[in-house]
Amino acid sequence: MTILISNASKGVGTLIKSMTGFGRGRFSSPGFACSVEVRSVNHRFLDLHVRVPTELSPLEVPLRRFIQSKIRRGRIDLVVLVEKNDTVNLSLNRPLLEAYLRILETLKAETRAMVEPDLVQILRIPGIISTESPLSSSASFEQLKTDVTRAAEEALSSLESMKVQEGQALARDIRDRLDSIEKATATIEASSEGLLSAYHQKISTRLKEWIGEIPVDPVRVAQEAALYVERSSIAEEITRLRSHVVQARSLVDGGQDIGKTLDFLLQEMNREANTMLSKTTGITGNGLEIANSAILVKSEIEKIREQAQNVE
Repeated sequence: MTILISNASKGVGTLIKSMTGFGRGRFSSPGFACSVEVRSVNHRFLDLHVRVPTELSPLEVPLRRFIQSKIRRGRIDLVVLVEKNDTVNLSLNRPLLEAYLRILETLKAETRAMVEPDLVQILRIPGIISTESPLSSSASFEQLKTDVTRAAEEALSSLESMKVQEGQALARDIRDRLDSIEKATATIEASSEGLLSAYHQKISTRLKEWIGEIPVDPVRVAQEAALYVERSSIAEEITRLRSHVVQARSLVDGGQDIGKTLDFLLQEMNREANTMLSKTTGITGNGLEIANSAILVKSEIEKIREQAQNVE
């Protein structure tokens, strides 16, 4: 079976798409009509479930391949329904009917019964009357195969449009949160410039707690504070966090395998925020401002992560 890809679906491959959507396609012919419904929900991988009538089982594999060419991940349920027209063709199984009548004649002769056969009751016997399937001929099957192809294409195209539409809403929300992270990172960088005095104050306070009013060399305190700042510098974390934000925004604006890659970037961003928090623990003043901004970054990352769960 050859399935054509609609032009309407071209050009949206680099757009962020949701994994949730629904599509329906329908096609009618003089003998019968077919409809295809497809639903998509979140899933880590591509999980296909295709249901077709028994007489159309040869179409299942081509339909699966068609879905795989259009969708990267998500649970996909596709159902094909075939509706016959109002014209019903009945056929009489004459050999079976004649066999029943012969048996009745034999029983009449043996029992000398004067009962005539009831044709209505005989026609109710299973197998005497059968309904001819519109798929009994190869020509009918080929026509239906073409109809199912067109209906499936229409359903997948409709699903794709819904996923793109919902994906754009996701993209707007993610971009806004990336902007928030970028602003918080700028605040962290500005606050980190005053960490030397904050560390100096911390060390001085600790020394007073330990040795009381014994005089302390202020130069030595300044040296220790500078050394502590060097060991606890968050400059690298700020640089990496900014880089991850740029990569995430570029990915949302037009990348491939957006969902999985975005999830990886969010893990790295969360790691940088945690490191900044650990390095500024116990520092008042600027340290508190850095901590509050880092917590805001973690909060926004978690919200983006929730959205990313629905990104294909």
